[in-house]
Amino acid sequence: MIRIRDIADKLELSRVTVSAILNNRYKKLGISEKTADRVRSFADELGYLPNKNALSMKQGRSMTIGILSSALAEGWGARIMIGALSAIKDSHYSLRIEAVQGAVEEKQALESLLGSRIEGLFCCNINPTPETDAFFKTATERYDVAVASTNCAFTFPHSRVESDNNGGVAELMEHLNALGHRKIAHLGGDEISEASRERADAFLKCLEAHQLNKSDCPVLQTDWDIEKARQQTRALLTAKDRPTAILCANDSIAASALQVAHELKIQVPERLSVVGMTNERISSLTNPEITTVSIPWEDIGCEAVRSLIESIQAKSADPEGKLVRCESSILARASTAAPAGS
Repeated sequence: MIRIRDIADKLELSRVTVSAILNNRYKKLGISEKTADRVRSFADELGYLPNKNALSMKQGRSMTIGILSSALAEGWGARIMIGALSAIKDSHYSLRIEAVQGAVEEKQALESLLGSRIEGLFCCNINPTPETDAFFKTATERYDVAVASTNCAFTFPHSRVESDNNGGVAELMEHLNALGHRKIAHLGGDEISEASRERADAFLKCLEAHQLNKSDCPVLQTDWDIEKARQQTRALLTAKDRPTAILCANDSIAASALQVAHELKIQVPERLSVVGMTNERISSLTNPEITTVSIPWEDIGCEAVRSLIESIQAKSADPEGKLVRCESSILARASTAAPAGS
């Protein structure tokens, strides 16, 4: 292991000087750029890595950001974690990640993270009960922990980084409307998830914007359950006056809709258009490939952790909480076409 003492001895400099340079504090001590460049170059040559534990002990801080996620098994959830990891590459911080499902695990995991003295908390896909919501608010305030989230239903002020669900749905509806569809159903997620609510609300707003009849454009929930998605799709497609297009809350639901259409011998896109959201891997593996919305999951994770680091270093947070939207974009593929007979 290469230590600061080794570098200082080789270059005949004091440990204080070398430490200040490697921790980017040298300008305050009046150390020249020439000396700083010399130390950094030699440290790189030796393969020096900072001892985070030593830094933590010296500063009396944990230098740790905790993450709670119920979506680690999902492709999009994993991509958010990749973004979070990228945000700490050039920092002295480390991440501690907890996978949770349900109120009991959420509370236990937060208690464990707070016990390790985290300085920031990033929550992904947490939809707490009122009791859990109140516990998170009280506990993070008591321990002075900065909070950021994505797709969570917390009610207390904190930093949020979200996908542009309104913009994504609007693009899909504009696409379907331009093709001539007037009977569009929405297969949503549930009434708890922030993303599900936003996508359903955006769908209803688009009905008004495009002057579509609500009675021709039903909204059905699937609870993010594939079998229920299949049942809801079958109900839609066996109705007397079935829709000509289905907008799904994610690509897994869209893939399920394609399966049911195939079983009912309804050709896609000739007799039915299907669109999804989230650009999951499955969207490019179906036949036809699914028109969807690409969401920058890595950017969401990266921005959330960066905002936490900024709040920690500034030792303050916006009392009202801030909201950042990461722009999405439509990927038009082969699952959409003009309705039959148009």
